[in-house]
Amino acid sequence: MKAYWLLFAAGLSACGSTSVFMPKSAYPPDPWVKGYSDPDDCIGGEALAAVKFDMPAYPKRAFRGGRQGWTIMRLDVAQDGSTENVRVERAVPSGTFDNASIKAVEAWQFRPPEAPLYNCRVLLRYRQGVAMLGN
Repeated sequence: MKAYWLLFAAGLSACGSTSVFMPKSAYPPDPWVKGYSDPDDCIGGEALAAVKFDMPAYPKRAFRGGRQGWTIMRLDVAQDGSTENVRVERAVPSGTFDNASIKAVEAWQFRPPEAPLYNCRVLLRYRQGVAMLGN
C-alpha cells in the first residue's frame, strides 16, 4: 500500500511541473534604441520588408528560471535580403538571451533592398515567457 501512495505522490508532483512561465524577475525597462544609433543607421527595420521573420525561441533555462529581458540586435541586410554581421549590441540581463536572438536573426530573410543596409538595429523582448519584437 505504501508503494501505491509513493507512486501516487510522485504522479501528483509530476503534474505540478507544467510549462507555465513564472516570472522571478521584473521586466527591465526598455532601452531607447535610437539612442544607440548614428543618423545613417537603419533603425527597427523601418526600411525592410520581411519575407521570413520567426521570433526567437525563449531559452529553456531562462524560461525555467523566470528570467525576462531584452536584446538590441545589430545586423546588416545584404543585396539578396539575407542578414549578415548579426551581433548583440546590448542585452539585459547580459548573456541570457544572446544565443537565441542571434540564431533567430541570422535566419531572417527580407525582400531584397535597393542597396545593402548597414547597422540595422532591432529590439527583441523576452517577456512573460514569449519572445517578441520591440518598437
